[in-house]
Amino acid sequence: MSEPITLLLGGTGIKGIASIGVLQSMRKNRVKIKKIIAAGISAPISAQYALGDDPELLTQEFTQFFVENNRALWGLEQLTGILMSHQRRRDNFSYFLRERLYCHANFHSNGVLSWETVEPLIARLFGDKSFSDLQIPLAVSAINLKRAELVLIEKGKLRGILKASMAFPGILPPVVYGKMELVSSTVYSELPLDGITKQDAPVIAIDLPDTFRGRSPQTLLEVISIVDDIRSQYIKKKLITNSDYVFQLEGMKKFRWGDYRQIPQIVAQAYKETNRLLDKIALP
Repeated sequence: MSEPITLLLGGTGIKGIASIGVLQSMRKNRVKIKKIIAAGISAPISAQYALGDDPELLTQEFTQFFVENNRALWGLEQLTGILMSHQRRRDNFSYFLRERLYCHANFHSNGVLSWETVEPLIARLFGDKSFSDLQIPLAVSAINLKRAELVLIEKGKLRGILKASMAFPGILPPVVYGKMELVSSTVYSELPLDGITKQDAPVIAIDLPDTFRGRSPQTLLEVISIVDDIRSQYIKKKLITNSDYVFQLEGMKKFRWGDYRQIPQIVAQAYKETNRLLDKIALP
């Protein structure tokens, strides 16, 4: 593969960590990347890669982080706070967000959790580095609440915008970045597909599909979360046609958004599938 590509990375919750395996594969196959557009947890992974560091270092880093902070941060394994009768919905990220938000949040707060748990990790990984320190250009997708718009951030200090990329609405507070108030764009669409331009071609979008089954809702939250799923999938299906190549990592269907104990397996699966898909295409 000789022509430099633009790489689109996203994913819901923990599944975004598949980007480590994707980037490992890109490096192994000597794919030239001229730009990365990232959303969610894929953004700090992309920034690490764009700084010239080995993304494999983040596999253990993230695994240890989620193990140590599981109870305080997410309660990912047991989804603390959700009634046992609702555990059949534990695969639904939107449902978890809304259950925590509606049933456990202080409605005078702008997030169930504070940044005290997450910020030390971001600070340790990226310190005072800026976008200008990156060896590969990076654009991070987020939603600007003040102007009700999707934005791509490509300059400034990394720490602030990488926090914003993981500021899942209702869970973590919005991040003030200059005159903007930012949250993660992955709840709108797990892939930052709005940011593609003609100059970015050829574009490879990494799709991490979920197993989605129609079902009859039993509660108000289930109604809302099902609609969220349908909307997000429709947006992705509509916009992903703007990409030149779509890598659907089918093996991701067996993982849930909160499978933090399977981070090494998620990374390995993504690496394996990306290698296979790269063998099938030939860029000019």
